[in-house]
Amino acid sequence: MNDLNNNASYPTNTSRLMPAGPELEPKYAETMRLSFSAIICSIGIVGNILVIIITGGNRANKTAVHKYILNLAIADIGVLAICYPLTLVKAADPLHWPLGRVVCKVLYPFTDIFFSASIGSIVAVAIDRHRAIVRGMTAYRSLSIAKWVILSIWLAGFASAVVPVYFVMQFIENKQNGTVDCTPRWPNNLTFALYVFSLSIFWYILPLILILWVYRQIASKIRASKLLHRKINNMCGSYRNEKKKKKYDTVNTKAMKILVPVVIMFAVTMFPFHVFRLVSVFVDIRRVKYIWVVYNICTILLLTNSAANPIIYSLVSEEFRQRFKEILYFNCKHFAKNRREDVVIILFRIAFPYHQPCHPGQNVKRMCNLTLSFFKSVIL
Repeated sequence: MNDLNNNASYPTNTSRLMPAGPELEPKYAETMRLSFSAIICSIGIVGNILVIIITGGNRANKTAVHKYILNLAIADIGVLAICYPLTLVKAADPLHWPLGRVVCKVLYPFTDIFFSASIGSIVAVAIDRHRAIVRGMTAYRSLSIAKWVILSIWLAGFASAVVPVYFVMQFIENKQNGTVDCTPRWPNNLTFALYVFSLSIFWYILPLILILWVYRQIASKIRASKLLHRKINNMCGSYRNEKKKKKYDTVNTKAMKILVPVVIMFAVTMFPFHVFRLVSVFVDIRRVKYIWVVYNICTILLLTNSAANPIIYSLVSEEFRQRFKEILYFNCKHFAKNRREDVVIILFRIAFPYHQPCHPGQNVKRMCNLTLSFFKSVIL
């Protein structure tokens, strides 16, 4: 901790940007911070697991956006369940790393990839909506390239955020004073500054500019489409494809309502951390009084960014909200709606192996109730 420039500064490794010892943070403040962070992480992990279940199980209506949202949920779980716990381990006692050499040199730097994957997924959703709404790309073509886009996101994150840290990560075990340090040792100040600036530019500034430009194009396209339909309707009366056009505009408007809050959350919650990280390159933050307050606020905002997306989906999207309810209440009649009859038959065969269920279209409600009654009797 004597030399700030020996420390990495992307989210997982930024716990080492904490310039002062933990004794400067009052015990009650530490307890409140950890409790609040635990609540955020718990809500975020459960919410993103539900998003994975919904987007992964709805195969009949899956689109490229569903795949990107699924990828975003996986990355956010990595942030909440892997990155943050390792950050706490490091911050608790910076000079006594307890997890060994392998975790220090392999897993610890690798966790930075989850932040870049999360940001890349948001950008991919924006670009996909732009290509579909503004350029008219078909859903099938968009879906076919989605897996390659997702792979590119992870590879880009690994190359830009993880690989540089692998070269400078050091596991330093001092048997004389009993310290075990796990920290990157940058060759000079310029290398460290280039790393920090490149991450802020490529994983915050450029994505935000691109997303804002894309959404401006989408909003203009939707507005122009609505005006055109209104003019045609006024001049020629109702026309054959009026309902289809309105449905198309409605779907695009709903997509914007979901994506705009996600982007706003990303921009607001990530901004303080990037400012803190850039300032730390030029200023000796160890001299700043109560800097631990600023650092902890930045950390909590980072967690909020990864935990808030499922809440946004449930508040804005009626489809997600309904499916959230179906999963939470274990509603057999509506969960996995497109494959309901197959699910009921499978459950019936498991519960009653010696009975032959009727045709998928017959007595589905009776079979569902009978199966649920059986499992209730077993569990209770």
